[in-house]
Amino acid sequence: MYKRSFGIVVLFVFTVMSSVPVPTFADEEAPVISNVQVNKDSDSSMTITWETDEDADSLINYGLSEDYGIVRVPGTDKRQHSISLESLEPGRTYYFRVLSSDADGNQGISADYKIQLDGSPQSGDGENSAQGQGQGQEATDSTTTSQPTVQEITEQIQEITEVSKLQEIQNEIVKAIQGITEDLTIVGPPTVIPETTSAIVKWTTDRPASSVVEFSPSTEYVPSSYVYSQSSTDAPTTDHEVRLIGLEPFTEYHFQVRSTDSYGITGSSRDFTFQTKASLPEIRNLRIVKVEENAATLAWDTTVPAKATIEYQDLSTGAQNSKGRPTLATSHQMRISDLTLGTRYVAFVIAENAGGDRVKSQPITFITVRDTSPPIISNVTNESTLFPGSESRIQTIVEWGTDEPAYCVMTYQEGVAGGVDPTVIEPEQINYTEKHVEVIVDFAPATVYQFWLDCEDEAGNAIKSENFVLFTPIQEKNIIDLILENFEATFGWVRNIGG
Repeated sequence: MYKRSFGIVVLFVFTVMSSVPVPTFADEEAPVISNVQVNKDSDSSMTITWETDEDADSLINYGLSEDYGIVRVPGTDKRQHSISLESLEPGRTYYFRVLSSDADGNQGISADYKIQLDGSPQSGDGENSAQGQGQGQEATDSTTTSQPTVQEITEQIQEITEVSKLQEIQNEIVKAIQGITEDLTIVGPPTVIPETTSAIVKWTTDRPASSVVEFSPSTEYVPSSYVYSQSSTDAPTTDHEVRLIGLEPFTEYHFQVRSTDSYGITGSSRDFTFQTKASLPEIRNLRIVKVEENAATLAWDTTVPAKATIEYQDLSTGAQNSKGRPTLATSHQMRISDLTLGTRYVAFVIAENAGGDRVKSQPITFITVRDTSPPIISNVTNESTLFPGSESRIQTIVEWGTDEPAYCVMTYQEGVAGGVDPTVIEPEQINYTEKHVEVIVDFAPATVYQFWLDCEDEAGNAIKSENFVLFTPIQEKNIIDLILENFEATFGWVRNIGG
């Protein structure tokens, strides 16, 4: 390799192929190649041109090593030659030579060149150095002999006895190597194997180097800046693997891999992302809350928010069914219906976390029986709103739920000590449902009320709730009332004089 500059430097190196045999045709002279030029089209393409002294075809051997590939434009009908090489790798060094054959099969071969795609191009001196293998080799040999050999340099270093000077030489050698060695290349994108609180990151480099992963949660990521860094303590390698630990479940992370070789040359990947797996839910306290003639209610808890599904089977017929709820929760209760009276069923609960991972409970069995249990009343709430005006109005909303379809009646009474006849709110029609709501507009401001609920299921099982207490809001005074009160407080002594 060689030290980079801003332009594309074309160096005359050596010629590989020897002169071809002379055909037994009238034309025994191979085309003479001259004026080899290289034009940089982009960071990944270039066009090579040259001339021949007679009509000939166009062919280029090129590649990232001296084992050339081939690009050929057939037709021995031109003296001005041009071939564009596309999809090259920016910043890489390419080797090439040009070849042209005339109609009689005589082939001319240029000298060997190498070119680095980095900056503006420079043309090669094809006129003087591209006449064939012999001249190319001669030019290469003369360049080499003008430089000291490795043996000569080694002997000179061995004569130095001062440690400081040897250290200085070592530093200069490292600098020189960094200047002539290609950038360390991360080959392809890294692969990630995420787990719940860890992840394994793997990647490959073109030569042995260290292994470092820099990463940040997406919520803390700033472009080109990472919060955390973890590395491998293994020896330099081309196959890298780093295990990231201490990660948060179901969290997206930005990361970049970085490797440094023994000469201090570093290669880094672009930014990538991965997401850790969500924590697996654990199903706890699975139980049968209630069994009815044609339904059953199951309840359970999960250690993390999860979606809920019940899969159940009629053990007498083998018929299977399921019921699910897509919302994430940690406390679950679900009623399955359309069952057959006097039948044994087996049920499984499935919990699915936010990442789509699922766990299944142990089986639980039950037999549908005649419903003798009343509905269960739960989640009783109330909220009162005051609407100010000349006559303030109170609106109170009472809501509650039952574990099975039920018909409910609300009764309320002013005060908590009794003495006032209770008022029963009769629904306009009987409706069996699990969610219930009543709206009351007859309450007075700043008053204490107690109320209770009477519910009955479709089998006639009834239940009365405990007594609940609510307070209606205090009526706010309007601005006129406040002014009058303030006026009376200020000038009330006038009334006292009159008395």
